[in-house]
Amino acid sequence: SVPTSKLANLGGSIGPKKQRVHQWLEINGLALIQLSQKGSNLTGKVSSVALTRLVTVTDDWEQIDLAIKAAESDRAIDEAIAGDKNKRLEVFQAVYPNFDSNCTGQELAERYDELPVDVKSLTAYIHWLRTDADKKTVSQIEHTCGQAQTILAVAKVLGGRYLQPKKPSVFGRLYYEGTSVQNVSKELRRAILGNCWEYDIRSSVVAWKLGEARLYLYLKDINKTVDKAFPMSYLYLDDKTDLFGVVRRYVFVDASVANYELQIKILKQAFTAIAFGARATTKGWQTGAGQWTNPALVEVIKDPDTRSRFLQDQSVIAFIREQQTLDSYLMGQVSALRPDLLKRPILQTKTGRASRSKVVAFLYQHEESKVMAVLRATAVELGRPPIACVHDAVFFRQRLGLDRKERIEYAMQQATGNPYWRLNPTELKRWERESLDEVRELAAHRARIAQEEEQAKGYKSRFFESWRFESKPHT
Repeated sequence: SVPTSKLANLGGSIGPKKQRVHQWLEINGLALIQLSQKGSNLTGKVSSVALTRLVTVTDDWEQIDLAIKAAESDRAIDEAIAGDKNKRLEVFQAVYPNFDSNCTGQELAERYDELPVDVKSLTAYIHWLRTDADKKTVSQIEHTCGQAQTILAVAKVLGGRYLQPKKPSVFGRLYYEGTSVQNVSKELRRAILGNCWEYDIRSSVVAWKLGEARLYLYLKDINKTVDKAFPMSYLYLDDKTDLFGVVRRYVFVDASVANYELQIKILKQAFTAIAFGARATTKGWQTGAGQWTNPALVEVIKDPDTRSRFLQDQSVIAFIREQQTLDSYLMGQVSALRPDLLKRPILQTKTGRASRSKVVAFLYQHEESKVMAVLRATAVELGRPPIACVHDAVFFRQRLGLDRKERIEYAMQQATGNPYWRLNPTELKRWERESLDEVRELAAHRARIAQEEEQAKGYKSRFFESWRFESKPHT
């Protein structure tokens, strides 16, 4: 299923008249797809298309899998996964069609962020996906393998580096075009970076809001500390594990040890959605185009009964109320101090009204970018240059240590006037695979030992026989 409007209007162009390739192919009888079922705004579905007889689909991974199975050495596995040099150059040219090899280092730094790639770790991860990832669906494996192989091919061409084309967002964040360290799974990210340390801002959006809460209490002349005025938000920041543990036992009827990680992940996504202004409702709505839209919480907690228990939990109700209070305050501040922001189309709904969730996201992401810049700069001053960044997380090759961590946190707090910024460290380990060469050498070594032991069983010492003969008593 694909939107045919994108095929018609967003594809590449050909010829002096810049005609869309999709249209040119149809006119010249060379269409690569044919319409099976036309989509409609009334149904909310996009069109269904099929490939024409001019298209032949080949599965490169099938050939790679056969080569991996037939491999008798580590080198053979590496070559099967990475492909030959020409194949890697094709991938490189597809990823960077306008790459200029004559660019200076400064020009490259302006256009790209360099990402160091642990080639052995990434190769081991792809090998695991192709041989042992039995808990993933076929589509998940194919998608992840495609991302991993793209980065591996480029890293092979660039000597262990991958260039991420910068794509700044008007919301304040820096994104990258195409496959990048930001839009891959945590598993794949660990495989790419290898052994390193991740430092992410603890509950970043709530930490930012609690920093704003101090001014709110002052302006409203409320004689309370932040933790007393917003106890559930403060608990979320200070002891999220305890909060989630209590909520989990009430929300999930099957709150067993086996389901712990999945259920905590769902709760984390739900609380984050609320912090970003998600509607506390269980019902969707129809857009002007007739398409049905579900609230973020419906997408996160899909079971209606579970979602209902979640929204009726007293801790969740208190958290929602506190977040709505802070969101209303932030909207009021924007209306009073930056009314021009509310007129920006990107911060409005389709009906032209200012969107509270979009405004909150806009404010947060700009503040996030500011505090992350302080984090990176301070880390460089302390001799720990980052190797990668993912929004509210920074990756370092070495551990920061307690002293550096506290000095960076202090710099973040001082630069923004927010005392709630804290960093959480997580150690990441590279992916490893069993070495065929070592297995073969170990097997050969064991065979030699066994042969030597077998020979030793039938061995008779001449010295021992001579000694026995000479030591016989004389008659």
